[in-house]
Amino acid sequence: MKRKLKIEQILSENFFDAFCDVKDVSFKHKGHLGYKEGEETHFEISIISDRFIKLTRIERHRLLNSLLENEFNNGLHAISYNLLTKSEV
Repeated sequence: MKRKLKIEQILSENFFDAFCDVKDVSFKHKGHLGYKEGEETHFEISIISDRFIKLTRIERHRLLNSLLENEFNNGLHAISYNLLTKSEV
């Protein structure tokens, strides 16, 4: 299974009532550290969920990093997050 699909599956299981958008932006990092030709290594993830209420920005990032830990351990290099509550949109 492609990494993008794995990430989407993990997010849908944990944020079933949220807007989630996962973009593979690996092509933007060609020639950079962590880039591997033909692999999905860099992503941009946007989530709008009230699950983030009362969580700081760093707590939101830590939550996502913990959910995606297995992917980071298996070649995922970097993710840019945009994690908002519905009232922050």
